[in-house]
Amino acid sequence: SECLVGSEMCIRDRYLRSCRAVAYRFRSYGRTIGRRFGNDYKGSRRNIHQLGDQQLTRGSYDLLRRIYDKIMKKFEFFLWNYMAADKYYASAECLADEWLELGITLGFSPYFEEGHDISRNFLSELIAACEKRGIDLIIFDKRVFWLNYLAVGAEAYVAAVRAALKDFGGSRAVRGFYIGDEPEKDQFAPMGEALKIYKGLTDKVGFVNFSRNDALDRAFGIPRAYAAELKAFAGYGLDYMANDRYSQLHAKDYVTGFAESGIDKYFRDLNFFRNVAAECALPYIVSLSCVGHWMYRTPSEDDIRWQLNTAIAHGADGIQWFFIHQHRFADDYYSYPVDIYGNRSAVFGYIARQTRLTKDTILRELEGCTFSRVWHIGKNYGDTPLLGKNDAAYFVRADHGMNGIFSEFSGKNGKKYLVINGDQKYPELFWIQGNDREKYHVWLPPGGAHIVRD
Repeated sequence: SECLVGSEMCIRDRYLRSCRAVAYRFRSYGRTIGRRFGNDYKGSRRNIHQLGDQQLTRGSYDLLRRIYDKIMKKFEFFLWNYMAADKYYASAECLADEWLELGITLGFSPYFEEGHDISRNFLSELIAACEKRGIDLIIFDKRVFWLNYLAVGAEAYVAAVRAALKDFGGSRAVRGFYIGDEPEKDQFAPMGEALKIYKGLTDKVGFVNFSRNDALDRAFGIPRAYAAELKAFAGYGLDYMANDRYSQLHAKDYVTGFAESGIDKYFRDLNFFRNVAAECALPYIVSLSCVGHWMYRTPSEDDIRWQLNTAIAHGADGIQWFFIHQHRFADDYYSYPVDIYGNRSAVFGYIARQTRLTKDTILRELEGCTFSRVWHIGKNYGDTPLLGKNDAAYFVRADHGMNGIFSEFSGKNGKKYLVINGDQKYPELFWIQGNDREKYHVWLPPGGAHIVRD
């Protein structure tokens, strides 16, 4: 990641040097990599053995970038986007620069509708701008969206997807296309059929987001039934398990216990979707709120930190911000990181600052590690187990009785442990005691994170 700073040529030169080092490091794993990543990586063992002694070709560079990203499990910073591609207030370069400033690694394009030449040109410029900045992109093309499959039928949908892939799918910056969002019970089958058709035409990502709400719980009856539906849907060719949840930012107790119940549902969803993702061997992305709307408050910087760190502590592989850019006037939406006139709110700065801090501290410490287990401290939410004195290598206690999170991650050099202040409003002091290790303490801000010292 340190290579991705500077001009395009400098980035590429540094990345090529890093790839050569990676090639040597993984020489002995060539066969495993080729077997693990299938047809996309045919010849990968041969390429890796050769790369150390010859100049990297562009194809080899792309190959190693994909292998490296998969092995290192890069944490994704993603976003939602509901703008029309011909309605953005500035240039495509400006949009890509905003994403870069926010620390976005996976962008989401404004939507494209066929017949809009301005939209087509804007998306082409945005793809080029993202490629230059090292940002990948999910394309929102209404020809590929699942509702088009319902409208035109399978044969015409195939032609529409092929046209979209021809228009926008050629760049290495385009990771995939947006297929659908929040299917109701009777929408799983047609949305899945659209995804299956799409994946039959390309190996690029087909992005689908899910939600768990009271209506779906009633429709499916028990959580196991909904989990089974998600696992069956994954068989259509799903690339990520993704969900949205914003109740963690309930503005107040509109009825008794409303705010606490929202936090409980947030952690319930983190545990539920992470477990389903693990069973499907898929990365897990959770959508978090950065927009004041409905009964959800405009987030403070503490709220942004809290959401990021609690998601990481519960095993998310990425987050998706809902959403950055205002795209219409709506009485029940109160604030945006960037409004319809291009003005930035304080939330834009909160996201930029906390994302950079998270990347430079917690995520750097956890690089190459995978999530193992999580416990809560003080009060447990979402059926997360409480940390007991003999549950892990360390026991953690909140000095003033506030809530916390303790997570275990596994890597090639052993285990790492993460402590989170689970309180949304106040700092807390945490005492950390390990087996045969001296007890020490650390103050953490609301949502603050600490990697346990050995």
